Amino acid sequence: SKELNGEYRMYPVKKEKKEWLLERVDKPQIDWLHDLIEPMLAETRNEAPEGEQYIYEVKWDGIRAFVVLDDGKLTIRSRSHRDITHIFPELNIPEKTFRATCGLFDTEIVCLESDGRPNFKTTVNRLMQSTPGGIERGSKKHPAHCYVFDCLYLDGRPIVNEPLTRRREWLKDALRISADLPFRVSESLDDGKALFEAAKKIKLEGIMAKVKDSRYLPGKRSSSWLKIKVRDTAECFIIGYTKGKGDREVLFGALHLGEYVNDELIYRGKVGTGFDSRMMKEVFSRLKEIKEIKRPVKEKLIDDHVTTWIEPKLICEIQYSSLTENGIYREPVFLRLREDLM
Repeated sequence: SKELNGEYRMYPVKKEKKEWLLERVDKPQIDWLHDLIEPMLAETRNEAPEGEQYIYEVKWDGIRAFVVLDDGKLTIRSRSHRDITHIFPELNIPEKTFRATCGLFDTEIVCLESDGRPNFKTTVNRLMQSTPGGIERGSKKHPAHCYVFDCLYLDGRPIVNEPLTRRREWLKDALRISADLPFRVSESLDDGKALFEAAKKIKLEGIMAKVKDSRYLPGKRSSSWLKIKVRDTAECFIIGYTKGKGDREVLFGALHLGEYVNDELIYRGKVGTGFDSRMMKEVFSRLKEIKEIKRPVKEKLIDDHVTTWIEPKLICEIQYSSLTENGIYREPVFLRLREDLM
């Protein structure tokens, strides 16, 4: 009934007499199942923090997604709020996967290699499929798994203010765990140092360290969640490209990078290595789709006259050694386009 499903608020009237006013709100402030909720974000550290207050998880190298369970109907939303449920039909089995009726779950969708390691390129290729035939072939050849690591709302009430360990307990109760099902709980360990060494050994992206009693903060970056990557990486906007020379004459030379800081686009340098011929052609085809503009950053660059500037629409991930004093990435290497963030 609507009386049970409404939002209730309590206000102290006379604290000394322990009198409270109970108010029912017909329309909740947040509709957790239908509003476009932003995920909580992590800060970056070079080393895994130590202490009994932390638990540690694998940082899955896949597509961050919210899974919405609404009276038995399942919807999957990407970080850009795109409905991608139809792209991963093998995940759309709520009756087999969940014990709960309603919920909002924070997850990572991955395609795994035969040795169990996630393959980001394969996962993104699945994400880019648009035809029924391509989607069906992808689901059979490279089936996706969904690692669930947090829960924001469960069976009628938000639980974002509950401690992480309690949210994880309820999360495990809400899922049917079976080796033959694609949904899995992202398991946690108490030894971050050992987990990080294992991640390096088998070449995973890294690990996460999370404070046990931390709340879930939608849309905010918090030190309660820390990502410790095996390599230093960054996500940047591609804001332009230089004219190619030699075997790159018909493609491009290097990509200009930018990053938004307080809504201002800041120049972060260029990346010209890390590409194979196939990747260069793929990136160049995407560059040609973007509208050309005037230089979008303040800096006047030496190679401005051989640069084509474009709207900051494409996002790429780079690896780098450090940042210079003026904020330029040192020794950047192109890793991949981040289609999941666009």
